[in-house]
Amino acid sequence: MNKVPSRRCFIALARSVGCIRHNSRHVTCLRRHHSTRGGGPLKEALEEVNTTRRRKQEKKQAHKTRQMTSSVKVPMWNSAAAGAAAGAKFGAYFYTGSASMLSEAIHSGVDALNQLFFMWGTIYSHKNPHPGHPYGFDKSRYLWPLISGLSIFPMGAAITINHGYTQLTNPSLILDNSMLVAYGVLSATAAFKGLTLAYNYQEARKQAKLEGVTLYHYRFKGHEPHTMFVEDVFGAVGIGIAGAGIGLSVYTGNPIFDALGSIGVGTLLASRAVFIVVTKKDALIGRAMDRAKQLSIVELLESENSVFYVSDVKTIVEGPSYVRFKAEIYFDTDFITQSYLSDLDTSSLLKEVRGLQGKEEYEEFIKLFATHMVNALAREVDRLEGLIKMNYPEIQHIDLEAL
Repeated sequence: MNKVPSRRCFIALARSVGCIRHNSRHVTCLRRHHSTRGGGPLKEALEEVNTTRRRKQEKKQAHKTRQMTSSVKVPMWNSAAAGAAAGAKFGAYFYTGSASMLSEAIHSGVDALNQLFFMWGTIYSHKNPHPGHPYGFDKSRYLWPLISGLSIFPMGAAITINHGYTQLTNPSLILDNSMLVAYGVLSATAAFKGLTLAYNYQEARKQAKLEGVTLYHYRFKGHEPHTMFVEDVFGAVGIGIAGAGIGLSVYTGNPIFDALGSIGVGTLLASRAVFIVVTKKDALIGRAMDRAKQLSIVELLESENSVFYVSDVKTIVEGPSYVRFKAEIYFDTDFITQSYLSDLDTSSLLKEVRGLQGKEEYEEFIKLFATHMVNALAREVDRLEGLIKMNYPEIQHIDLEAL
C-alpha cells in the first residue's frame, strides 16, 4: 500500500525541489513535478508558503511604520519648539532693537524650517520600493537636510552677519530697561531648549532599543552619528552668544557687544551649515557598516560546514536599520553533494542508473541530477541569507555569490 505524502512533504517540495531562490525577495519556480490546476496538496502547500511570506512582509511593514512614527515625532516636536521660540524672539527684537536678538530669532526660524525638511525626508524615505526604485527611498532622509544646509542656513547666516556688521559700524541700540524683555525671552527659550534636549534623549533611547543597539552606539557610531545631539548643542550655544552680547552691552554701556553677538550667531549658523552638509554628504555617498560587525558576519559564515571561506565583502548603510551586504562564498561542493545524497535512497538511485539505456536517457538523467544539485546549492545560499538576517536584522538586502 502506497503511503500518501504528508502536507509537510509537499511544503518541502514547494520550497526546495520545485523552486529556487532568484534573490532575497522573490521565488521563481523552475520545474513543476505536479500539476496545480486541479487543486490538490501541492497547490495548498504553495498557497501556505505564499501566505507565510505575505505575513512576514506585513510584519516587516508594521515594524517600518512604527519606526517612521518614532522618527517623525522628534523633528515635529523640534520644529514646533523652534517656531515658538522664533516668534518670541522676533517680538523681543521689535521691542528692544537688539541685533543679537534678531540673529537668534532668525536662528530659531531657520531651525524650525530645517526640522520640517528633515521630517519630510524621513516620511519620504519610508515609501515602499517599486520597480523604478527597487531599493526604496531611504536616502531621502539625508537629501532634504542637505538641501536645507545648502540653502536656508547660508541665507540665515548672511542676513545675521550683515545686520551685525551694520550695527557694528553704525550703532543704534538704545540701552534701557527694555533689555529685561530680552533676558526674559532668552531665559524662556533656554528652558524650551532644555525640554527639547530631554525629549530628544528619550526618543533616542526608544530608537536605539528599536534598532537593537546601545544608546551610545546609536548616538555616536550609528547610521547618522550625533547629528541631532550636535544640532541641539548649536542651538544652546546660540542662546549663550546672544545672551552674552546683550549682557555685555548693558554692563559696559557699549552696543558694540550686541553687534558682535549678532555676528557670532551668524558665524554659528554658517558652521552649522557646514556640519550638516558634511554629515549628509557622507550618508548620501554611502559608507560601510561597522568593521567589527563585518568581521563577525564573515566569522559566522565561515563557521558553517558548507563554506570554505568568504571574500570580497562589501556593505553599505542605506538608512536606519537598512544595510546591504555582498560577499563571495567559496563553497565546499563535496559537503553540499554529500548532504544532498544523504536525503536520497542511493540503492534505488543506483538501480535507476543501471537501468538507463541509450545516450538520451543518460543525458536526461544527468540534466535532472544537475538541476537538483543547483537547487541544493541555491537552498544553501538561501539558508545562509536567513542565518545572516536572523543574527543581523538590520541587513535587509543580501547578495551572496557562489564560487
